Amino acid sequence: MVSLNRLSRFTGRVSIIASLLLGGFFLETRDTAQAATSVVPENLSTREGNANNSIPFNNFFSKGGVRYQQVFAATEFTSIDIKPQLITQIAFRPNGGLADSAFSSTIDNILINLSTSKSGPDALSTTFEDNVGGDVTTVYSGSLLMSSANTGPSGGPKDFDIVIDLQNPFLYDPNQGNLLLDVRTFSFSETASFDAEKTFGDSISRVYSLDPNASIADVADTTGLVTKFTTTPNFIPEPTAIPEPSSTVGLLAVGALTGVSLLKRKQKEA
Repeated sequence: MVSLNRLSRFTGRVSIIASLLLGGFFLETRDTAQAATSVVPENLSTREGNANNSIPFNNFFSKGGVRYQQVFAATEFTSIDIKPQLITQIAFRPNGGLADSAFSSTIDNILINLSTSKSGPDALSTTFEDNVGGDVTTVYSGSLLMSSANTGPSGGPKDFDIVIDLQNPFLYDPNQGNLLLDVRTFSFSETASFDAEKTFGDSISRVYSLDPNASIADVADTTGLVTKFTTTPNFIPEPTAIPEPSSTVGLLAVGALTGVSLLKRKQKEA
């Protein structure tokens, strides 16, 4: 007959094994939900853009701030696939070929919104609100520190090290339309020039005003910042997605619980 001490040790070991296996499963599930990145325009991922852009973060010529909208074609977000994903970070890179584009600057008051937009590249309305989608979300508000170490090849492209970690992620579904970046700065700020592309018919374009409170843009053209987006999945794995080893984990867990129950019953009878 198995003694109570042996049974206790056995069930304890089974419980530990089950816990370790379950922990491994949850770690594996978490790892499958890794972040993805999309550079827009995608063909500039490893190539320098043909222009540079100081707006909207470098507004030395408009000390009261600016309003800036840039649209990104939905077709560029190939890594998002079918399910919508959360945009958690936006990054830019300094313009290549400049002697020194390293900088560190704080924008005291900035408002950044993201939304799905029916407006497309080279077809943005000069009326700002006409471009904004119904799912508009404030992803950053307040003071923002921006900086770059200006690393990368001297002629570009530089590294995407001008990073904005969003305070509130934006749930974006490319199947519902293009992506609109809407930035308003309300204070003076000065940064290096950012890498940009000026090509009619590509996947980006902009409109902007030198008044952050303006409803109508002063300028509409085909230029746009080369931008890197970081996204993470917005879903919980279905129960059917549990791998085969989990059945063993379940049996071990049930066995451990049964052993503990029998142990308690024996102790009461004693």
